[in-house]
Amino acid sequence: MIRFGPVFRILAIPTLARLALLLALVVAVFMAESFTSLLEEALRNDAESSDVLWLLTLEAPEIMDLALALGVLIAVYFAVLDSRNRGELVILSVAGVRWTKVVSFALLFGLVGGVLSICIAGYLVPQARYIERISMTKLKADFILRQITTPEGHSSRLTILDTTFIATSPTSDKQERGQLFVFQPGIADTWRVSQSHDWTVVGPDLNGSHNIRLESLRAYDGSFGADPPRAVSAFGVNSGEMAFRLSDVVHDPDYSIQEDERLLNFSPEEMKHAASVGARALLVPMAALLALVAVLAGGAGFARFLTLPLASIILLFCDVAGRSLIAEASLSLSPWVLSVLAVFAYLGPPLGYVLWRGEAIMKPVKAST
Repeated sequence: MIRFGPVFRILAIPTLARLALLLALVVAVFMAESFTSLLEEALRNDAESSDVLWLLTLEAPEIMDLALALGVLIAVYFAVLDSRNRGELVILSVAGVRWTKVVSFALLFGLVGGVLSICIAGYLVPQARYIERISMTKLKADFILRQITTPEGHSSRLTILDTTFIATSPTSDKQERGQLFVFQPGIADTWRVSQSHDWTVVGPDLNGSHNIRLESLRAYDGSFGADPPRAVSAFGVNSGEMAFRLSDVVHDPDYSIQEDERLLNFSPEEMKHAASVGARALLVPMAALLALVAVLAGGAGFARFLTLPLASIILLFCDVAGRSLIAEASLSLSPWVLSVLAVFAYLGPPLGYVLWRGEAIMKPVKAST
């Protein structure tokens, strides 16, 4: 049976609760920002509310990946600060619990968060991007197919393999469909326009093809810019059919993996991407240590209001600059050397400061007036 120490029991639940709340708020805010654009796309493709919800859900992993480190910084900071100000840590200190246990908790919490970051950035985010792209393509294909096969109360226009179809709205409630006009360009600047008052779409058959069946068909043949001008010829046909496949109307989904959809891979060809994912993962334990630095450096004066914003700025700067530098360095350094250098660069400075002033973290500080 695993037994957790007193520091873990005091800090774990408040930290996890704050982190969960922060991530939920950030995801909700960013999803609300994405909602408008996704809703517009869904309305264009006549999608349902469940489709919009599914597409919003696919945005969540990338948002969590961006917010995880900052959420850990804020959650650990306030959990440790509250426990310190309430005197819980000083009571543990009197009971013989060393301040290094707080540092160990922050490091452990950050390392678990780092593993979670690798899982999100390396696996969930690429899969979500892939599924989102395929889902959007299928939504467009389904919308176009519904336009073709389902009678609608308004006029519509569609081009299939250079043949343009224009369906008019019904002129009365008794009609299921209006008229269908078909324009077909021919060879040598010739053209044909067909008109049908009775038409329907059947299919798909075993080969995935649909047929447009035209009854009481009237056709007109002519030419562009004939010299001398040619008379338009007209003829009637009892019925006719035009076959098409959905791939003739809309491109089939590209099921191949795109560059930003590849799963985490430590092969030499993918080392730059792996280094970028690893750099963001290292940011999470760094955030936990920066939270302790902010608590220690805050003191009782006005500085306590500045340490957390400054730590956040440092974290965001390291995210942008650090990922870029590590990704470029991965092209010239071996993975092991790069890993050691990155760990020292990210965790060394904040850990050094915490070890230097760590004893003070157990003592509550009274705010100066």
